[in-house]
Amino acid sequence: MVARPVLILLAAMVVAACARREPPPPPAQIDPAVAQALIAPILTDPDLVSLSDRFAVTADPGALDASLPPDDFAPQVIAAARTEAAGLIAGSTRIAVAAGDGCARCDGALLAQRAAVLGASCSTGVEEDLAWALRLPDDLPIYPKAHLREAVGRADGSCPLRGASFTAPVPASEVLAFYRAIAAKAGFSLRQAGPGGMVGKRGPARIAVLVRPQPGELAHFDLLVAG
Repeated sequence: MVARPVLILLAAMVVAACARREPPPPPAQIDPAVAQALIAPILTDPDLVSLSDRFAVTADPGALDASLPPDDFAPQVIAAARTEAAGLIAGSTRIAVAAGDGCARCDGALLAQRAAVLGASCSTGVEEDLAWALRLPDDLPIYPKAHLREAVGRADGSCPLRGASFTAPVPASEVLAFYRAIAAKAGFSLRQAGPGGMVGKRGPARIAVLVRPQPGELAHFDLLVAG
């Protein structure tokens, strides 16, 4: 018969052996989303109720900012634009711009309204779509590196039209000099149209380059081609 002290000693040895076993492996990594949910503040705090989105379906999301991003032309973009513009007008000859008699139709707020400078029918049935800027004639392009703002066009009727409104990376004087040269190279005769703007003709084809000054910003330009 085993004495009681021996039994106590054996029990102690068994307990010690169990204590020396390897600890269980650490738990798997906690999902960050779960951890964030666990440590996030409880929304019963009155100061945090606004975070609950309880009325998210019907709540007013606030004013939507639909403004266009500001123009920010980097120096290297300006230099590249001037180089490309010089290549496009290479070989052109300088022509005089005849005096005009004002431009009563140059004050429209929208590009489609300003298209009336090319003819009364040019401002009706016009479609607004930026894709029309891709259909401008190859010899009458948008100024290099410009930011397109608006485009219009129509494919049928008495005034087949292509138009684009844009801001350019160089001063207005350089843009207008570019279009005087590019229009002359394409065979257009030009006359003044409004402050700094001009219109031109080449047979049935017509062109207009209008300046739309913006206080404190770069000038906007409207390029319109009909016929």
